[in-house]
Amino acid sequence: MARTSTRDAIMAAAVSVAARHGISGSSMDEIAEEASVAKGSLYYHFPSKDAIFEQVLQAGFDRLADAIRGARVDVTGLTALRAVTEATLAVLRQNPARAKIVAAEVFRTDRPWVDAIAPARSSIVVLYRDVLREVAAEAGRAREADGITVTAGAAFFGAIAGAGLEWLLFHPEQPLEAVVDQVLLLTVR
Repeated sequence: MARTSTRDAIMAAAVSVAARHGISGSSMDEIAEEASVAKGSLYYHFPSKDAIFEQVLQAGFDRLADAIRGARVDVTGLTALRAVTEATLAVLRQNPARAKIVAAEVFRTDRPWVDAIAPARSSIVVLYRDVLREVAAEAGRAREADGITVTAGAAFFGAIAGAGLEWLLFHPEQPLEAVVDQVLLLTVR
């Protein structure tokens, strides 16, 4: 079994603390206690609480982007849309605490890390936009496909994230496939 680095332990602790109290309600003392490290160790690895959460959010977006790209391999159109939706929900299910944080922070523009995570957020939205364009083009709606913008990608991301959190927090007994079907019911026409 791989040993968890102190940096990873701190990030995991920050996710856990923020899932309970929100980022604003999280303190360096509580993160250090949760990570079972001295407070000085936090500052050795991260200059501030903001720096920890910037890395937490960045890592979350990176995992999601990797999952989406992996889901797109060798599939197109509706099959790709389903694969991307499944992959997104699977990432949310792997770490629901991080999913709560990302959902709470993804549209906040008043945070110190907003500029740092903007490229990662934008790349995710573009991945969703691209699969939506592909579905429209494959359905013979090329003109409509050209008009699908990042706003549609953000809307699709929001639909999956909202449905995913609803599922994980309030209806965890539902199978993944049923949640995917519900998300796609609203998306595919």
